[in-house]
Amino acid sequence: MSKTAAIRLVKSLSGPEKRFFKLYVKRQSVGRVYLDLFHIIDKANHDAASAVEAIFKKKHPGVSVHNTARYLVKILTDCLIQLKTEKDPLFWLLQNIMRIRVLQERSLQDEGYQEILKIRTKAGAFQHPLIEYISYREELNYFVDSNFPAVTDKQVVELQMRAKRLLGDMNSIHDHHSLFEQLKYRVVHAGKISSQEQMKMLNDLVLSEMGLVTHKPVKSFAAQKLHLLFQSFFFTHTGEYKTALKTFASLNRLFEENMKLLDHPPLDYLSVLNGTLDSLHMLGLVEEMSFYIGKAGQLDQSVYPEYFRSQVQKTVLLYRLISLVAQHSFSAAVHLSAMEKDRITAYNMVDEEKQWELYFYTALSFFKLNNYKQAHRWISEAMQKQRSYKHWLVCKAARLLNIIVYYERGERDYLDYEITAYKRFFGNRQLLKTEQLLFKGIRMNVHVKISGKMQVQKMKEELDALQQNRFEKQLLKYFDFAGWTAEKIKAGTRYLSG
Repeated sequence: MSKTAAIRLVKSLSGPEKRFFKLYVKRQSVGRVYLDLFHIIDKANHDAASAVEAIFKKKHPGVSVHNTARYLVKILTDCLIQLKTEKDPLFWLLQNIMRIRVLQERSLQDEGYQEILKIRTKAGAFQHPLIEYISYREELNYFVDSNFPAVTDKQVVELQMRAKRLLGDMNSIHDHHSLFEQLKYRVVHAGKISSQEQMKMLNDLVLSEMGLVTHKPVKSFAAQKLHLLFQSFFFTHTGEYKTALKTFASLNRLFEENMKLLDHPPLDYLSVLNGTLDSLHMLGLVEEMSFYIGKAGQLDQSVYPEYFRSQVQKTVLLYRLISLVAQHSFSAAVHLSAMEKDRITAYNMVDEEKQWELYFYTALSFFKLNNYKQAHRWISEAMQKQRSYKHWLVCKAARLLNIIVYYERGERDYLDYEITAYKRFFGNRQLLKTEQLLFKGIRMNVHVKISGKMQVQKMKEELDALQQNRFEKQLLKYFDFAGWTAEKIKAGTRYLSG
């Protein structure tokens, strides 16, 4: 695990971060075997862990690559913490809490008290109630240890009540966090909600969230954000995209009104923009996507780490591709992918789901131009370089498109194998109706037995109904698998009997 962590961490570093690390290392007098490991990883392609280990062992026989990787991770994180302390208020606050403890240990209580007041001011301004509470607790401890100099009973009680109110705020935020975490857990383990029965398992969380908002009105930025994130996540994963879009619009306003309170970098805001663009894509509102693509592009700022800027750039690129595909501008989409090839492959381990989507829409563009060889190459590259996840619909879409490519290329010998492998990986019982009918349609046209006209007509009706099913549409947004299947059934002359 240390080796994998070291590879991912090194591959996420920007140029300035790498330079800072090298300067930091020069100040150390200990052995620098870990620096050799750093250079090996930095030069390696993607996450080739086995190659990294082989090169390291050749250069340092007898030295444990795992222990070296563990130490490299420690040194790198120390460097990144130093860098973030200068830019991220939360890191600054946490460092100053440690500074207070050091001052107190050295009997510099008055100096520590001044730091407490600085922390409280900044924690309040950036709405970090936990840090603000700690500042009150440290101030009360200071008064206790110094026998309450120049402070009245009323002032002590007032400090205690302020601290208690902060605990109440944190309790409310904790409740919002708990409900959102339970919602995400259930959805992740169930995959996309694909039936009314699966929706019922979320009813208790929805009712609890409504009760929480009713009895404990959301006031702080954190509570408002979590409330809207819960709603947007719920509506998105239950196929209520119109309602989800309204919630994302509210989230976007909330973030823009509280820019100084966003994390550094603002990953939550980028996630909201991704959700908004996904909802617009789902609803077919392609023209409206350009506004939010521009909003995402505005986050590509030099003050943010390079890995985050890469995520922003990939978001912009992805939805530009989606827009072109939706407008049937497939040649333009292929040209864009070629121009941005380096950007597509950069930081491939930071956001793997988006990485899959970039590969998929590039492959789909080639597929639409009947360039099946290139479509297959892009999907194969994704499958080789990225991990597949059962609950990611884009992984399903990519594998399904690959099966269709085999069909279109006439490579029928691979079809049964690929379909069997697909069912084995994703689970035969978890297949959507779209997947079941696609496989059935392929087998109808591949095999030589003839089915009755009534069976074919029934299947066509089932395929048409999928377009109106909000659960099936979550997969169909990637590609019209139902339409493709219906077309092949219509064109085919041979069918598999029932």
